[in-house]
Order: sequence, then structure tokens, then C-alpha cells
Amino acid sequence: MNLKPLFLCLILTVLMACGDEDIQVTSAKGTIVDGATQLGLETCGFLIRIDGTLYKPTYLNLEYEQDGLDVFVKVEFLNRLDDCGLSEDDISVLRIEQISLSN
Repeated sequence: MNLKPLFLCLILTVLMACGDEDIQVTSAKGTIVDGATQLGLETCGFLIRIDGTLYKPTYLNLEYEQDGLDVFVKVEFLNRLDDCGLSEDDISVLRIEQISLSN
């Protein structure tokens, strides 16, 4: 039995199944906001305000968990909402690629 065609079909199927979605990383200046200081967002933890909008990071390094801290970030805005607080508005989620202090 010739296994080459079967092997080739398997390889092609695996390659086509692996999506190559583009990740769009955006650079921005933001400010760290402690959700505990925001009415209705007390359980959200630390957020990032970019262009007047609050976002929930998937992860924020402990050294940046300081209310009012200005930062430069490279982020991916995710198509996901977080309903972490009691506010009627859900918070959009982002993933931080890079973060540094804004001096």
C-alpha cells in the first residue's frame, strides 16, 4: 500500500487548519487606573485608560499596578468584553505586548 498520498493529504489538512490570523499590535500612551477607585468597577483590579476609554488587561505586571502611572504600551485589542464590575458597561479586554514608563 502506498502511504505517500495519505501522508500528503494529512500534511495539507494540518497546514490548512492552522489559521494565520493577523495580530494587530497598536502603540499607545495610557494611564494605569485602580478599579477600586472607580464607582462600579471596584472588583475589576487594575485597568488601563487609553484615549479616555478604560480597558481590562489580560495580565499586568505587579510593578505597574500603581494608580495614575503613565505608561507607553504596545497592545492587541481583543474582541472580548469583561463584566468585572457592577457598572452597566462592559470593559473591553486588551493584551499587553510591551509596557514601559512614560517619562
